[in-house]
Amino acid sequence: MRLHRREQSGLSLIELLVAVTIGLFATLAITQSFAISEAHRRTATSGGDATFNGALGQYTIQRDARMAGYGINHPVLLGCRIFAYDEGVSPPRTFDFFLAPVVITQGAGTAPDEITITYSSTDTLPAPIELTQDLPTPAANYHVKNAFGVAAGNLLVMAEGGLDCTLSEATNTPSLAPPGNQDIIIHNSGNYTDAYGRQVTARYNKPGGLGPNYTKNAILYNLGPAPIVNRYYVAGNELRLDQLISNTIGARVAPEIVQLQAQYGRDADGDGIVDAWTEATPATAVEWSRTLALRFALVARSALPERERDAADVCTTTTAAPTWAGGTLDVTTLPDWRCYRYRVFESTSSLRNLIWRPA
Repeated sequence: MRLHRREQSGLSLIELLVAVTIGLFATLAITQSFAISEAHRRTATSGGDATFNGALGQYTIQRDARMAGYGINHPVLLGCRIFAYDEGVSPPRTFDFFLAPVVITQGAGTAPDEITITYSSTDTLPAPIELTQDLPTPAANYHVKNAFGVAAGNLLVMAEGGLDCTLSEATNTPSLAPPGNQDIIIHNSGNYTDAYGRQVTARYNKPGGLGPNYTKNAILYNLGPAPIVNRYYVAGNELRLDQLISNTIGARVAPEIVQLQAQYGRDADGDGIVDAWTEATPATAVEWSRTLALRFALVARSALPERERDAADVCTTTTAAPTWAGGTLDVTTLPDWRCYRYRVFESTSSLRNLIWRPA
C-alpha cells in the first residue's frame, strides 16, 4: 500500500507583507477617527462644563442682587461705613463694610472686580428705629420709640449723619421685658438667652462698645439674626465668596471662572431711570440713592485646553479677548489663554430696594 503525501499550501512573504500593510492603514484610519472623535468630545464636554459653571456663578450673584439693600435702604444714611467686632473667632477680629446694597471694588487695571452685596434677614417690616435718648457711652442700652421686631440675637446697625456706623448684637427681646422696659434694647457682651431660649454668648458686642456716642438723632437698623454681606471675587480661576459677618472666607462658588467685571447703573437726574453705567463708586448718600441697577459679566473657561495650533505652534482656539456691554473682558494675562474656549455670562439686576424705599 502506497501512501500519498498531500500537498501543503500557505501564504507567501509578499502576501503577508500586503496584509500587514492593509492592517496598518486600517489601524491608522481608526486611530485618526478616534482622535477626531475624542477632540470633539473634549470640546463638547469642556463647553458644557463652562456653560454650567458660568450659569451657576451668574445665578448665585443674581439671587443676592435681587435682595440687595433690603432693610438698609434709608436714603439719608446710605454709604455709611460700618465698623464691627467679632469675638466668635480667636483672636477676636475687627472688620468693616458699607451700609449700601452693592459695592463694586474695581480690580487694578483689567484685573477682575469684586462685588459686595448687603441685605437684612429680618422677617418683620424693615423700618428704621428711632432713639429717644442720647447714648452716654458707646456700650449704653438703646432707648427707642418702638422696639417691635427686635429679638435677642438680632444684629443691629447704629447710624447717624456725619458719624461712622457700628454693628451690635441685641441680647434681650424687648417685647418680653416687664412693662416699662419694653423700649430698651440691650447689647451687652457675655452670655444671654436668645429668642429660642438657648444660652448663647454674644459674638458682635465689643466690651466698652465701638463708639462713637450717638445722639437721639441716630437711627437703628434691625438686620435680623443672619444678615448677608457677601463678597464675590475671582481667585485661582474660581468664583469665590467671602461671607464677612460669619467670617466664612474663600467659599468656592464655581470653578473655571477667570474674569468678573461690574458697573453701577446710575440715575443722574432723579427720574427713576438709569441714565448711565459707571465704575465710579457713589460718594454721597444722594448718589447711593440714585444707584438703581447692577450690571456684571462673568467669563467661564473650558476646563481643558484645545490642541489646534498654527504653523508657528501657536494655539488658535481663541484669537481675541471676549467682550460685553461694558467693554473688553481681558483674559490675555492667563497662561496659554489662546488655547481655551470662553463663554460670557452677562446680567443686569435692578436694585429694587433702592427704588422701593422710605421717603
